[in-house]
Amino acid sequence: MASGGAPTVKEAANFNAEKDSEVLRKAMKGLGTDEKAIINVLAYRSCEQRQAIKLKFKSMYGRDLVKDLKSELGGNLENAVVALMEPCELLDAKSLRSAMKGAGTDEEVLIEVLCTRTNAEIDALKKAYKSG
Repeated sequence: MASGGAPTVKEAANFNAEKDSEVLRKAMKGLGTDEKAIINVLAYRSCEQRQAIKLKFKSMYGRDLVKDLKSELGGNLENAVVALMEPCELLDAKSLRSAMKGAGTDEEVLIEVLCTRTNAEIDALKKAYKSG
C-alpha cells in the first residue's frame, strides 16, 4: 500500500489510447505473448486511461481486449491484468468486499480506497457496491 494517501498509479503523460492499443495488439498477435509489453502499458496507466484503451482497442480491431488478454495470459498475471481492466468503481467495490470478507478486516485496503477517492468517485463506488 502507498503511504501518504495518494494513488500510486497516476495518469501517463502524453497518453495515446491508439498507440497503446497498437502495442497491446502487437504483443498478443502471432506466436507467443509479449507479457512485458502488456505490463508496460497497463501497469502504468490510470484506471480511466485503461478504460479508454479498452474502448479504442474495440473500435480499432473489433475485438474485446479483456477476452484477448484472458486468452493470452495465465495464472496470477492474468488475474492481475484482468482486474486492472475493470471499471474503476467496480474494482474498488470488489476490493472493499474482499477486504471485509471473512474473519477480520483489511483496514489498509479500506483506507486506500475510501481515503483517496473524490466525492464523485465515492458516489460511483457506492452504486457499484450496492449493485454487485
